[in-house]
Amino acid sequence: MKKILKDYFSFNSRERVAILLLCCLMAFFWVLPYWYPNTRKIPDTLGWKQQEVDSEKTPGKVSIQSPERAAIVTSEQLFKFNPNELSADGWKKLGLHSKTVQTILHYRQKGGRFREPGDLKKIWGMPLEQANQLIPYVRIPESEKTELKPKFQEPKKMPASILINQATVADLMLIPGFNQSLAARMIKFRDKLGGFQSLDQVRKTYGLNDSLYQLMAPFLVF
Repeated sequence: MKKILKDYFSFNSRERVAILLLCCLMAFFWVLPYWYPNTRKIPDTLGWKQQEVDSEKTPGKVSIQSPERAAIVTSEQLFKFNPNELSADGWKKLGLHSKTVQTILHYRQKGGRFREPGDLKKIWGMPLEQANQLIPYVRIPESEKTELKPKFQEPKKMPASILINQATVADLMLIPGFNQSLAARMIKFRDKLGGFQSLDQVRKTYGLNDSLYQLMAPFLVF
């Protein structure tokens, strides 16, 4: 028995140091939770606040309420406004949260415009209930509505013929499907060759797809 105990429970100096270090680590992690108690709090930066529940509810619990919902004002405080011109203070008077106001101002700075009252529903962070409350008070002048409507562009018509070795960028852009970069690329390739001599050379223009080539080929004149 003594021999068995000696064989299994005798350690050299390195093993004793390792066992001692392991015991220290176990003791450290054992007492660590008592040094740093786990107290979770809702960060103030999130814009949320805790409210005590009513006495009728279960005691000891709290309810979390979004400030955006709580910021909805009464009808007596609302006023008519143009969303394309209203200042930050005006939006806040309407009950919008500061983050939502910043989203609207950033949208307008980037060139975004409100075309109709219902566009308020598209604002990120604005509750649908609050948007529906504000929509009846939106006033967008007719002049702005006219400016904001997209202008109708007539579709391009294919020219009767294209003098490919004399055509300019503007001439090539009359071809449906041609843009400025492709037209400039074709002219640069033409000048490099000293002029197109065949349809096969035109076809080798970088970026010219087969469908566009088939469309323009019957109209090319060398």
